[in-house]
Amino acid sequence: MKMPLKLLCTLTGLGAMLALTAHAVTPPCPAGCGAQTVTCLKTARMSRATCRAGCRANATSTDLGSCIRGCTDTFRSDQTTCRNDEANCVQACSPPSPSSGDPSTANCPGTCGEDLGTCAHNVAAALKTCVTGCAPGSGRQSCIAGCLSTAQSGAATCASDFTTCVANCGGTTTTTTSPTATTTTMPGPPACGDPTDQACGGTCPTHGDVCRDVSRTCTCVTPH
Repeated sequence: MKMPLKLLCTLTGLGAMLALTAHAVTPPCPAGCGAQTVTCLKTARMSRATCRAGCRANATSTDLGSCIRGCTDTFRSDQTTCRNDEANCVQACSPPSPSSGDPSTANCPGTCGEDLGTCAHNVAAALKTCVTGCAPGSGRQSCIAGCLSTAQSGAATCASDFTTCVANCGGTTTTTTSPTATTTTMPGPPACGDPTDQACGGTCPTHGDVCRDVSRTCTCVTPH
């Protein structure tokens, strides 16, 4: 049994798109994000193809339509995740403030992006090799599913390593803070001695104030 045409095209297209990404005139960090996205989208398409094949093999005629629609819905969700991850990745490529005067600090995210791109290429190549090695027969789909699971795990590791790398570049973290009201705490009235049998004594610094027990604390207050 030969490899399904759609799956073969997916694997071939994956290699071609990654090659184009590698040669594009793009700064190294965003280029790495692009390579990660290509791998993410191609893995999502392969997952959809495998899902549909599983529907055709296992779903009843009455459930086939809903099964395939479920594969499509999952694919669209995966696409959105890939695009959102790319946006976050490119945002993380912003170099730290050059105030340190160290050129290597500004170039640090580029190195992280190059490592990310290499990692994404390796994940895609390993996926292609794994799927090609899945033998024809009843166990092929489960074999491909295992290849996809390994690829998704590898891609997650690539992303995690990239996040750690850019964090170590010394860049600042962007946060959004809602404006809050400013509260000024006024000093309390001066103390005038310790309570003795619930009665306070002592002299207050302000003329006319008297020393009284306020919540078990001797405090100078103005009598009303």
